Amino acid sequence: QLVPRGFSENGSRRAAGATRNAGAEPAMEWVFAHMEDPDFNDPYVPKAEAVQSAVPGSDPAASAEAVAMLGAMGFSDAHAAVALRRSDGDVERAADWLFSRADDLDAAVAEAEADLAGGATGASSAGGGATGDASSPCIDGPATYELFGVVSHMGGNTACGHYVAHVKSDGEWYLFNDDKVARSREPPLDLGYLYFYRRA
Repeated sequence: QLVPRGFSENGSRRAAGATRNAGAEPAMEWVFAHMEDPDFNDPYVPKAEAVQSAVPGSDPAASAEAVAMLGAMGFSDAHAAVALRRSDGDVERAADWLFSRADDLDAAVAEAEADLAGGATGASSAGGGATGDASSPCIDGPATYELFGVVSHMGGNTACGHYVAHVKSDGEWYLFNDDKVARSREPPLDLGYLYFYRRA
């Protein structure tokens, strides 16, 4: 989104990388702060040093790409690297592992680092999976999810109108409309703008 605004492709790539693909606005702010840097228009090369050790024995470029993909989801490079190591480099499993531990991610990453340092692979005992030597497969359980939240938009387009949320709690759906909360007998699940799931 920066190139059409007149910035070089290399500078735009640097901005996207520096802001971990957080969006056009943070990238634009980074561009304005760094456009006078002497290397601004040099070809962008992602930092691979930290990523190279993220997945032992794997291609550093693939590791960098995997960490970048998880970074685009809002995770730090350190968290992404640990998740990839414990998921044998599988980005989908790493993302699932990170999202399912989002409530206390720092503690989960610290525990996983300790497990990995101790030679264990796969999911930790807290994750309900198996541990063992490097040849044992990682059993992370079935990928079954349940819907627990829906954000809906009312209005002509996303630039105007109003957003409300429906949240399922204790088997009941509730409507959150600004400061009003009410039970919702028939939530408009088919009209959602954003859906929230959790692992069942």
